[in-house]
Amino acid sequence: MGSDAPEKCESDKSKNVPLKPAARFAMIDGLRGLAALGIAVYHIWRYQPAWESDPQFFPAAEIMPEFVDWVFRKSWIGVQFLLVLSGFVIAFTLRNTWVSPRELFSFVARRAVRLWPPYAVTVLFAAVLLAVCESWWGLPAPVGDPLTVVRVLSHLGFLQDVLEQTPLTAAIWTVCIEMQFYVVSVVGWGLAQRLLTRPDPQLPRPSGWGVLLVFAPLALASLHFWNPMTSTEPWVIHFLNAFFLGMVTWWTLDRTVSARVFAATVIVVAGHLVWQWKLENALALIAALSIYVAGRTDHLHDWLNWRWLQYLGKISYSLYLIHYPVSHLLTFACWRWCGGSPTPVQANLILLLCLAASIAAGHLLYACVEAPSGRCSTWLKNRRPAP
Repeated sequence: MGSDAPEKCESDKSKNVPLKPAARFAMIDGLRGLAALGIAVYHIWRYQPAWESDPQFFPAAEIMPEFVDWVFRKSWIGVQFLLVLSGFVIAFTLRNTWVSPRELFSFVARRAVRLWPPYAVTVLFAAVLLAVCESWWGLPAPVGDPLTVVRVLSHLGFLQDVLEQTPLTAAIWTVCIEMQFYVVSVVGWGLAQRLLTRPDPQLPRPSGWGVLLVFAPLALASLHFWNPMTSTEPWVIHFLNAFFLGMVTWWTLDRTVSARVFAATVIVVAGHLVWQWKLENALALIAALSIYVAGRTDHLHDWLNWRWLQYLGKISYSLYLIHYPVSHLLTFACWRWCGGSPTPVQANLILLLCLAASIAAGHLLYACVEAPSGRCSTWLKNRRPAP
C-alpha cells in the first residue's frame, strides 16, 4: 500500500539463480492503482444519497445498466488485491535484510514515517468534517457517533478497531492491519534466519524451510480458524492468509522456495474454497496467481505499464485515504445545489465529479505529504549502519 515500490527482477533460468533487481515492477504499481480506483468507485457509488421521498431510489442507478451497477458494488475487491500486493512487496523488501533488534525497530519506524503523515492528515480532515458538516453547513455527517478526543487519538495510533471506536472515515482500517503486518513479517523473517542454516551464511536470506516453518502455520491458522471469525477482524491474524499468498509468490519467483510450494499453497487455498466458499479468499488467490504468471513470464516490468495507471499507482495510497471524506462532502453539497432531487443524469455527473475530485485530492495529498514522507523514510533507510 504505502510500502517501497518493488523493482523488476531478472533471472537466468538456465542457471536457476534468484531474481535480481533491475527496474520497477510496473504490474504491481498498476494493480495497486486499479485496486485504489476500484475502492474509491465502490464508496462513491455505494454511499450516494437517495431521494428523501423514496430511500430505496438512487437516481444515478436509474439510467445505469444493471451489470455496471453490479460491477461498481463489487469493486471493493480491490482490498483483497492490496493485501496480497503488500505481502509480495514486504517479502521483496526484506530479501536482503538481516533482522536484529535495532533493524526491527528501524524497519517498522521507517514504514510508520512513510504511512502515518498522510494517514494523520486524512484522520484530522475527517474529524473536522464530522465536527462541522451538520452544525455549519447543514450537511449529513460522513459517519455516525459524536466526535471525541479518544476517538481521534485512537485513530492516530492505529487502534480504533482494537478499541472499538467507530471509524472516522472509510477504508483506513486496512492501514492499521498493515502496521501490524509489518511487525509480524519482520519478526518472522528474523526468526526464519535463525531457525535453520541459511543457504549462504554470508547472506541474510533464510532457507525455504525456515520461512515456511515460521509463516505457513500462521497462514493455515488464519485460513481455517481466524479468517471465518468476525471477532478477529481488528487483528492481522484475520488476514494473514492473504498476506502469505503475496509473500510466497515472491519467495517462489526469488527461488527461496520451490514452485511446488507455490502449487501446494494454491491447492490448499482452492480446496478450502471448495469446502467453505469466501469471495475474499478467491480474489486473493486470483491476485497471487496473476502476479506469479507475470513473474514467470518476465512481464512484471511491462504488464499494466500505462501512464495513467502508473500515475494512479503512484498516488494510490493517498487516493485510498482521502477519497471518502472528499466525495461525501462534494456529493451532498451538489445534491443540495440541485434542490435535493437531481435527475439521473445530474446524479451521475455528480458522482463523476466526486471521482475526479478524489483523484485530485489524492494527488495533492501525495505531492504535499506522502512524497516528502517517503523521501524521509528513504533517508532514514540510507542512514542505517551496515549490518
